[in-house]
Amino acid sequence: MTPEIFRARMNRLAVIILTAVLAAACKSVSPCPDGAKLMGAAPPKGQETWCEKLDPSGRLVKDGAFTLYWPGGNKMLEGTYRDGKQDGIWIRFYASGQRATLDEYRNGVLDGRHVGWYPNGHESEEGQYRDGKKEGRWHKWDQAGLKNWDEEYRADKRVS
Repeated sequence: MTPEIFRARMNRLAVIILTAVLAAACKSVSPCPDGAKLMGAAPPKGQETWCEKLDPSGRLVKDGAFTLYWPGGNKMLEGTYRDGKQDGIWIRFYASGQRATLDEYRNGVLDGRHVGWYPNGHESEEGQYRDGKKEGRWHKWDQAGLKNWDEEYRADKRVS
């Protein structure tokens, strides 16, 4: 085999390999876990997207990414469902696209960090939930970003 034929075959092989790699990289990645199907449509064709699956009893439940949109097309709410219940971090947005709140859920219940923001982007409050109830020290700020006060909670009851 001459060097020219060898180079031509190697070039052809390189093109085939590169094409295969690019094709694999271009496959769209589903936001849904195995066994769940993406439903709904983002704007302009729809107002929300979610993942859905059959649970063991045969009921359709949300499972995976969920996004709800404002009429203008910006995200309104984004989070994850697991077996039909909110799970993990959920973010609510103002119509402008600015974050409004961040909350953690476990098994459908507020449980973890909460952060709120004013429409101008300054933080408004930060605290923790445990089993759906405010717990521990909550910090509050005014719209200019100055810390206003702290409050202490036990089982959703303000104690200071």
